[in-house]
Amino acid sequence: MPNPTSRGTDVPANMDSVRGLACLLIIALHVVGDTATNGLHLPMTSNWHYAMRSVEFLRIPLFTALSGYLYAGKRLAREDFSRFWIKKIRRLVIPLLFVTVVELGLRHRAYGDETPLWVAVFFSFVHLWYIQALILLFVVISILDIYIRPSVNALILISLATIMVAQAGVELPTFFSLYGVCYLGPYFLFGIILRERHMLLNNRQVGSVALGVVVIVLLAQQLGLWGVTVGVDLVQLPAALAGMGFVFILLQRFPRIGMLAAIGEYSYTIYLWHIIASAGVRHAAMSAGISNLPLIFSLCFLAGLIAPIALYHIARRIPLISTAVTGERWQRATLVSSAVQRS
Repeated sequence: MPNPTSRGTDVPANMDSVRGLACLLIIALHVVGDTATNGLHLPMTSNWHYAMRSVEFLRIPLFTALSGYLYAGKRLAREDFSRFWIKKIRRLVIPLLFVTVVELGLRHRAYGDETPLWVAVFFSFVHLWYIQALILLFVVISILDIYIRPSVNALILISLATIMVAQAGVELPTFFSLYGVCYLGPYFLFGIILRERHMLLNNRQVGSVALGVVVIVLLAQQLGLWGVTVGVDLVQLPAALAGMGFVFILLQRFPRIGMLAAIGEYSYTIYLWHIIASAGVRHAAMSAGISNLPLIFSLCFLAGLIAPIALYHIARRIPLISTAVTGERWQRATLVSSAVQRS
């Protein structure tokens, strides 16, 4: 079993493995498509969509809660505000703008998408809505932390209030995916709470309760998918509890798997570029007359996984391009800095 303090810190030793698993779930979703008009273009009644919907309460919570957990390792102080946002602009804003331009250009060429650039940049656009919402979450938490630094109890109440707003059906603007903030917010704050109370990960009884919550909610969801009950909606409190419980269980009990950990190290670049890679392979496969769905899925899945990793290593060696593609500085600067430190 993974030991939450095995590296002498409060970061679980299996963190990258969990991120790697989150990457695989996200790639699978976008290869299949979240609607009948994208991905493999299958009817929503297909078994492929059924499989993706069966894990929809578990997928995005992983990425989001882990972002909150990592942020909480050094919650922001007033004197660090400028430095923090310089890093976030490099890490999030610049890649968001670059990928938006590339994605929009490719969609215009392939599908005749006429979405204006300013709309794609400032409003929800394909999978990049997640990055937009994450930026807003960092804006909110950084401002809160430098002025009032909410306690764990306050964060719990804010999370609950956010869930209630989301499930109340309040129509939120799509500007910079503001609606996504209400959806992602509880998971992001849960990550912060879990880091603040990281010793909970050593409590097996809490883990057992979390597992029970996940099982109960997923069973209720399945009954809804089968048409037996009204089911559970994505933004309802039970769905949020299942997502949080899943994060807790994985961080507490998921084994450290070397291959998943290696994938997890590229999670951000994979998220940015996996759709473009998998869509290109899907188009090529269908143009070649390949109609076998499992084969197409496998090819697209591998492309969505491998191509962003290869792109990462290429881009890191090119000045300016490195930040635009990966959110990280030019690799040569890192190597020079390391050499100076060693000397």
